[in-house]
This record gives sequence, structure tokens and C-alpha cells, in this order.
Amino acid sequence: MNEETGGTAARAAELRGAVARAEALLGTLPDTGDADLGALRERIAASIESARARLDSIEARARGAHETATAAFERWSRANPWAALAIGAGIGLALALAFLGRRSRPRGVDGP
Repeated sequence: MNEETGGTAARAAELRGAVARAEALLGTLPDTGDADLGALRERIAASIESARARLDSIEARARGAHETATAAFERWSRANPWAALAIGAGIGLALALAFLGRRSRPRGVDGP
């Protein structure tokens, strides 16, 4: 996941939490028949709906970006199968060396 997609997911999760908190707050407001309180309820409900619409938009953009990136990678890997294989093998080797290097170091030793 790239940084932009990760940021989008984090913003979407944050917005979803804000919507849930706003809905909980709206549920705690007493229904006293007061006109000012009724207007406040309506404004909160409108804000919640606006946030939901924005969240749907963010999620749709994230899905679109994901699908675009996936399709581009598929096209590239089909056009360059040996390069894709070499890159995958290189990443696997780098991860294996990093893992083995970390495991071979004695505990408590931070040196080079």
C-alpha cells in the first residue's frame, strides 16, 4: 500500500469514527420539544449525512486508485515477466537476508 492510499484509509477510518461519535452524541440529546434543541438535532443529522457522503467519496476514490494500480501492475508484469520475476526474487532475497542477519545477532548487541 502506498503512502497516499494508506493516508486515505486512515482518513476514512478517522471520519468513520467521527460519524459514529456524532451519532452517539445525537442519541444522547433529550427530545424535550424545545425548538432550539430540535434545530441542533437537525444540524447534527445534516452534518452526519454530509460526513457519510464524504466517506463514501473517499472510499470510492481509494477503490478506483487500487483498481488502477492493480491493472497497471498486471499489464506491466505480463509485458515483462522476467523482470517481474527478478524483482520478486530480489525482494525475497533482501527480506531473507534481513531476517537472517537479525536472527544471527546476539541479544543486547547493537553494534554494526
